[in-house]
Amino acid sequence: MNIKKVGVLILLIVILTGCTNINSVTYDDIIDMVSIDAKNINTYRKGYKFYLPHGLQISTAGNNYIIFSTNNTNYYMYVDLISYISENKTTHNPNENAYYSKTFQYNNIDGYVEINFRQNNKYLIEIMYNYAKIEVMVDDDEINKTLLTAITLLKSIKYNATIIEKLVNDDNLDYTEEKFDMFVESINNSDVLQHIDDDNESNNTNEDIIDTDFLN
Repeated sequence: MNIKKVGVLILLIVILTGCTNINSVTYDDIIDMVSIDAKNINTYRKGYKFYLPHGLQISTAGNNYIIFSTNNTNYYMYVDLISYISENKTTHNPNENAYYSKTFQYNNIDGYVEINFRQNNKYLIEIMYNYAKIEVMVDDDEINKTLLTAITLLKSIKYNATIIEKLVNDDNLDYTEEKFDMFVESINNSDVLQHIDDDNESNNTNEDIIDTDFLN
């Protein structure tokens, strides 16, 4: 285990044991936690599974998106199963005009985080990694906690190539590149939020969700 990973692990332990406030660490430190082993899987979808952090619950879901809710905050996650099968690469250039913007890589998988100020003193967090993207709007004092939650969720995603290929071959995915391409950078808007909201208005049918939060 290298020195950097040891440092991140110590930081994570300190945070989880309550010895420091999550808001006292930097965004870079939180992003580095993507190198820490993912927690046990407790939630299953068609073609993929992941760890759902405590405090989040699934409020709406489709074939390739899920809306998580906690208190008054919604996390919009889009999972790009097509790009996983095609092994497409994430393309993103750091935005000098953003409140915070950074690209990163772990396990040969590229990702990025971008935070932009929006109206009503809210900040839009966009984080993409592991063929999935999460967007969430939060207050300034919730950014660190939200980043940690999103990183924990995204890095835990495990895909089942056999099931995904069957879904693609049977044309059971709603996804089309013309409808939405999360690997194209969003400039001044929230692609995922808009896509999910539009899709949810036209089709509110959810597939079965298995959420075993107490799974060892």
